[in-house]
Amino acid sequence: MTSEGEHRTGRKPKRLYARVAHFDRPEASESPGASAVRTFVAGFDRAGRLVAHGSLTRPPGDLLVFRADDLEHAERLLRTDPLKGVPGSSYAVLEWKASDLGAGVNLEPPPALGSGRLTLLQRVSVVVRDQAKALAWYRDVLGLTVIVEDRETHFVELALGAGTAAISLIAPQPDWGEPYYTDAMARLGTPTGICFETDSVRAFELRLKHAGARITAPPERQPWGEWSLRFADPDGNEFLAFEHQGVKAPRPPGRPRLAGATEADG
Repeated sequence: MTSEGEHRTGRKPKRLYARVAHFDRPEASESPGASAVRTFVAGFDRAGRLVAHGSLTRPPGDLLVFRADDLEHAERLLRTDPLKGVPGSSYAVLEWKASDLGAGVNLEPPPALGSGRLTLLQRVSVVVRDQAKALAWYRDVLGLTVIVEDRETHFVELALGAGTAAISLIAPQPDWGEPYYTDAMARLGTPTGICFETDSVRAFELRLKHAGARITAPPERQPWGEWSLRFADPDGNEFLAFEHQGVKAPRPPGRPRLAGATEADG
Protein backbone atom coordinates (compact mmCIF):
# COMPACT_ATOMS: atom_id res chain seq x y z
CA MET A 1 0.00 0.00 0.00
CA THR A 2 1.33 3.43 -0.93
CA SER A 3 0.89 6.31 1.50
CA GLU A 4 0.09 9.88 0.50
CA GLY A 5 3.70 10.89 1.14
CA GLU A 6 5.24 8.37 -1.29
CA HIS A 7 5.75 8.60 -5.04
CA ARG A 8 3.51 6.41 -7.16
CA THR A 9 4.76 5.05 -10.46
CA GLY A 10 2.78 4.98 -13.68
CA ARG A 11 -0.06 7.20 -14.78
CA LYS A 12 -1.59 9.47 -12.12
CA PRO A 13 -5.33 8.97 -11.46
CA LYS A 14 -7.57 11.62 -13.06
CA ARG A 15 -10.49 11.31 -10.62
CA LEU A 16 -10.67 14.25 -8.23
CA TYR A 17 -11.97 14.38 -4.68
CA ALA A 18 -12.57 17.27 -2.29
CA ARG A 19 -12.17 17.18 1.46
CA VAL A 20 -14.21 19.97 3.04
CA ALA A 21 -13.86 20.80 6.73
CA HIS A 22 -16.19 23.48 8.10
CA PHE A 23 -15.60 25.05 11.49
CA ASP A 24 -19.05 25.23 13.09
CA ARG A 25 -17.71 26.83 16.25
CA PRO A 26 -14.97 29.53 16.40
CA GLU A 27 -12.72 27.51 18.68
CA ALA A 28 -12.58 24.68 16.12
CA SER A 29 -10.51 26.82 13.73
CA GLU A 30 -7.73 27.02 16.35
CA SER A 31 -7.15 23.27 16.52
CA PRO A 32 -5.07 21.72 15.14
CA GLY A 33 -2.26 24.11 14.28
CA ALA A 34 -1.76 25.41 10.74
CA SER A 35 1.68 23.75 10.61
CA ALA A 36 0.13 20.31 11.08
CA VAL A 37 -2.26 20.93 8.17
CA ARG A 38 0.57 22.23 5.95
CA THR A 39 2.67 19.16 6.71
CA PHE A 40 -0.24 16.87 5.86
CA VAL A 41 -0.97 18.68 2.58
CA ALA A 42 2.73 18.61 1.66
CA GLY A 43 2.48 14.81 1.57
CA PHE A 44 -0.14 15.07 -1.19
CA ASP A 45 2.14 17.47 -3.06
CA ARG A 46 5.14 15.15 -2.86
CA ALA A 47 3.06 12.27 -4.18
CA GLY A 48 1.77 14.35 -7.10
CA ARG A 49 -1.83 14.18 -5.82
CA LEU A 50 -2.38 17.78 -4.74
CA VAL A 51 -4.64 19.89 -6.97
CA ALA A 52 -5.74 22.74 -4.70
CA HIS A 53 -5.68 23.71 -1.06
CA GLY A 54 -6.94 26.80 0.72
CA SER A 55 -9.28 28.30 3.26
CA LEU A 56 -13.04 28.76 2.96
CA THR A 57 -14.75 31.89 4.22
CA ARG A 58 -18.53 31.36 4.19
CA PRO A 59 -18.69 29.45 6.50
CA PRO A 60 -15.04 29.30 7.62
CA GLY A 61 -13.22 26.10 6.84
CA ASP A 62 -10.50 24.34 4.87
CA LEU A 63 -10.65 22.87 1.36
CA LEU A 64 -8.38 20.18 -0.10
CA VAL A 65 -8.78 18.92 -3.68
CA PHE A 66 -6.68 15.90 -4.64
CA ARG A 67 -6.43 12.88 -6.97
CA ALA A 68 -7.42 9.36 -5.97
CA ASP A 69 -8.46 6.12 -7.65
CA ASP A 70 -11.92 6.01 -6.04
CA LEU A 71 -13.78 7.20 -2.95
CA GLU A 72 -12.44 4.36 -0.79
CA HIS A 73 -8.90 5.25 -1.81
CA ALA A 74 -9.59 8.95 -1.14
CA GLU A 75 -10.80 8.21 2.38
CA ARG A 76 -7.76 6.01 2.99
CA LEU A 77 -5.44 8.86 1.96
CA LEU A 78 -7.20 11.08 4.50
CA ARG A 79 -6.85 8.69 7.43
CA THR A 80 -4.19 10.91 9.11
CA ASP A 81 -5.83 14.24 8.24
CA PRO A 82 -5.39 16.46 11.33
CA LEU A 83 -8.75 18.14 10.60
CA LYS A 84 -10.68 14.89 10.88
CA GLY A 85 -12.74 14.63 14.04
CA VAL A 86 -12.00 18.13 15.34
CA PRO A 87 -14.70 19.08 17.89
CA GLY A 88 -16.98 21.84 16.65
CA SER A 89 -16.38 21.08 12.98
CA SER A 90 -18.04 19.15 10.15
CA TYR A 91 -16.08 16.96 7.74
CA ALA A 92 -17.01 15.62 4.31
CA VAL A 93 -15.29 13.86 1.40
CA LEU A 94 -16.94 14.08 -2.01
CA GLU A 95 -16.08 13.55 -5.64
CA TRP A 96 -15.13 16.75 -7.42
CA LYS A 97 -16.96 16.91 -10.73
CA ALA A 98 -15.57 19.62 -12.95
CA SER A 99 -18.77 19.63 -15.00
CA ASP A 100 -20.77 20.65 -11.91
CA LEU A 101 -18.30 22.63 -9.79
CA GLY A 102 -16.46 24.35 -12.63
CA ALA A 103 -12.95 23.79 -13.92
CA GLY A 104 -10.83 26.16 -11.86
CA VAL A 105 -8.29 23.40 -11.28
CA ASN A 106 -5.70 21.75 -13.48
CA LEU A 107 -6.65 18.12 -14.17
CA GLU A 108 -3.14 17.22 -15.31
CA PRO A 109 -0.50 16.08 -12.77
CA PRO A 110 1.68 18.97 -11.57
CA PRO A 111 5.36 19.31 -12.54
CA ALA A 112 7.81 17.79 -10.10
CA LEU A 113 9.00 19.93 -7.21
CA GLY A 114 12.00 22.03 -8.21
CA SER A 115 11.06 22.05 -11.90
CA GLY A 116 10.43 25.79 -11.98
CA ARG A 117 6.66 25.75 -11.44
CA LEU A 118 5.01 28.88 -10.10
CA THR A 119 4.17 28.59 -6.41
CA LEU A 120 2.96 32.04 -5.31
CA LEU A 121 1.73 35.37 -6.67
CA GLN A 122 3.92 37.57 -4.49
CA ARG A 123 3.36 41.18 -5.59
CA VAL A 124 2.04 43.49 -8.28
CA SER A 125 3.35 47.00 -8.96
CA VAL A 126 1.36 50.22 -9.13
CA VAL A 127 3.03 53.40 -10.40
CA VAL A 128 2.42 56.56 -8.33
CA ARG A 129 3.74 60.12 -8.41
CA ASP A 130 4.35 60.64 -4.69
CA GLN A 131 5.14 57.43 -2.83
CA ALA A 132 4.58 58.81 0.69
CA LYS A 133 1.15 60.27 -0.15
CA ALA A 134 0.16 57.12 -2.01
CA LEU A 135 1.21 54.94 0.93
CA ALA A 136 -1.02 56.95 3.27
CA TRP A 137 -3.99 56.62 0.86
CA TYR A 138 -3.65 52.87 0.35
CA ARG A 139 -3.25 52.37 4.09
CA ASP A 140 -5.96 54.73 5.38
CA VAL A 141 -8.57 54.49 2.61
CA LEU A 142 -8.20 50.91 1.37
CA GLY A 143 -7.14 49.52 4.75
CA LEU A 144 -3.99 47.81 3.50
CA THR A 145 -1.16 47.02 5.91
CA VAL A 146 2.39 48.17 5.27
CA ILE A 147 4.45 44.99 4.92
CA VAL A 148 7.79 46.51 3.88
CA GLU A 149 8.97 50.13 3.90
CA ASP A 150 12.63 50.73 3.08
CA ARG A 151 13.17 54.48 2.82
CA GLU A 152 16.74 54.09 1.62
CA THR A 153 15.77 52.08 -1.46
CA HIS A 154 12.21 53.50 -1.73
CA PHE A 155 10.76 50.00 -1.68
CA VAL A 156 7.22 49.88 -0.29
CA GLU A 157 4.80 46.96 -0.11
CA LEU A 158 1.26 46.84 1.27
CA ALA A 159 -1.12 43.88 1.56
CA LEU A 160 -4.41 42.80 3.11
CA GLY A 161 -2.51 40.52 5.46
CA ALA A 162 0.31 38.03 5.82
CA GLY A 163 0.47 35.47 3.03
CA THR A 164 -1.54 37.55 0.54
CA ALA A 165 -0.28 39.14 -2.66
CA ALA A 166 1.21 42.59 -2.02
CA ILE A 167 1.01 45.87 -3.90
CA SER A 168 4.35 47.57 -4.47
CA LEU A 169 4.12 51.34 -4.91
CA ILE A 170 6.62 52.53 -7.51
CA ALA A 171 7.49 56.24 -7.92
CA PRO A 172 9.50 56.62 -11.18
CA GLN A 173 12.73 58.59 -10.93
CA PRO A 174 14.43 60.41 -13.86
CA ASP A 175 17.80 58.95 -12.88
CA TRP A 176 16.48 55.53 -13.92
CA GLY A 177 17.36 56.59 -17.45
CA GLU A 178 15.51 55.80 -20.64
CA PRO A 179 13.37 54.05 -21.66
CA TYR A 180 12.67 52.87 -18.09
CA TYR A 181 11.52 56.22 -16.72
CA THR A 182 9.25 57.03 -19.66
CA ASP A 183 7.78 53.53 -19.74
CA ALA A 184 6.99 53.68 -16.03
CA MET A 185 5.40 57.13 -16.30
CA ALA A 186 3.17 55.85 -19.10
CA ARG A 187 1.55 53.45 -16.63
CA LEU A 188 0.29 56.29 -14.43
CA GLY A 189 -3.46 56.73 -14.42
CA THR A 190 -4.31 53.54 -16.30
CA PRO A 191 -6.40 50.45 -15.40
CA THR A 192 -4.25 48.19 -13.23
CA GLY A 193 -6.23 44.98 -13.76
CA ILE A 194 -6.16 44.47 -9.97
CA CYS A 195 -9.42 43.19 -8.48
CA PHE A 196 -10.41 43.25 -4.80
CA GLU A 197 -13.23 41.39 -3.05
CA THR A 198 -15.38 43.23 -0.50
CA ASP A 199 -18.15 42.14 1.85
CA SER A 200 -20.31 45.07 0.68
CA VAL A 201 -19.89 47.04 -2.53
CA ARG A 202 -22.34 49.73 -1.34
CA ALA A 203 -20.55 50.26 1.96
CA PHE A 204 -17.18 50.29 0.22
CA GLU A 205 -18.49 52.91 -2.22
CA LEU A 206 -19.47 55.14 0.73
CA ARG A 207 -16.02 54.71 2.28
CA LEU A 208 -14.39 55.77 -0.98
CA LYS A 209 -16.68 58.79 -1.40
CA HIS A 210 -16.09 59.95 2.18
CA ALA A 211 -12.34 59.77 1.49
CA GLY A 212 -12.74 61.82 -1.68
CA ALA A 213 -11.81 58.93 -3.97
CA ARG A 214 -13.06 58.89 -7.55
CA ILE A 215 -15.62 56.26 -8.54
CA THR A 216 -15.01 55.50 -12.21
CA ALA A 217 -17.96 53.09 -12.58
CA PRO A 218 -20.81 52.93 -10.02
CA PRO A 219 -22.03 49.65 -8.48
CA GLU A 220 -23.38 47.34 -11.15
CA ARG A 221 -24.77 43.83 -10.99
CA GLN A 222 -22.83 41.50 -13.29
CA PRO A 223 -24.47 38.78 -15.44
CA TRP A 224 -23.09 36.06 -13.12
CA GLY A 225 -24.72 37.67 -10.07
CA GLU A 226 -21.93 39.63 -8.37
CA TRP A 227 -21.97 43.37 -7.69
CA SER A 228 -18.91 45.35 -8.73
CA LEU A 229 -17.62 48.90 -8.96
CA ARG A 230 -14.52 50.57 -10.32
CA PHE A 231 -12.53 53.23 -8.53
CA ALA A 232 -9.24 55.09 -8.85
CA ASP A 233 -6.46 56.16 -6.51
CA PRO A 234 -5.30 59.82 -6.38
CA ASP A 235 -3.03 59.19 -9.39
CA GLY A 236 -5.88 57.81 -11.52
CA ASN A 237 -4.82 54.15 -11.31
CA GLU A 238 -8.05 52.17 -11.66
CA PHE A 239 -9.12 49.12 -9.66
CA LEU A 240 -12.19 46.88 -9.50
CA ALA A 241 -13.93 45.67 -6.35
CA PHE A 242 -16.64 43.01 -6.33
CA GLU A 243 -19.00 41.51 -3.80
CA HIS A 244 -19.60 37.76 -4.01
CA GLN A 245 -23.09 36.97 -2.76
CA GLY A 246 -23.03 33.20 -3.15
CA VAL A 247 -25.44 33.13 -6.10
CA LYS A 248 -25.63 29.99 -8.21
CA ALA A 249 -25.40 31.70 -11.56
CA PRO A 250 -22.94 31.02 -14.41
CA ARG A 251 -19.43 32.18 -13.59
CA PRO A 252 -16.90 33.77 -15.92
CA PRO A 253 -14.48 31.25 -17.47
CA GLY A 254 -11.66 30.19 -15.17
CA ARG A 255 -13.19 31.26 -11.81
CA PRO A 256 -13.47 28.36 -9.32
CA ARG A 257 -16.79 28.14 -7.50
CA LEU A 258 -15.22 27.44 -4.13
CA ALA A 259 -13.76 30.78 -3.20
CA GLY A 260 -10.60 30.72 -1.10
CA ALA A 261 -9.00 27.67 -2.77
CA THR A 262 -5.58 28.21 -4.30
CA GLU A 263 -4.52 26.41 -7.44
CA ALA A 264 -1.51 24.63 -6.08
CA ASP A 265 -0.33 23.03 -9.29
CA GLY A 266 -0.69 25.87 -11.75
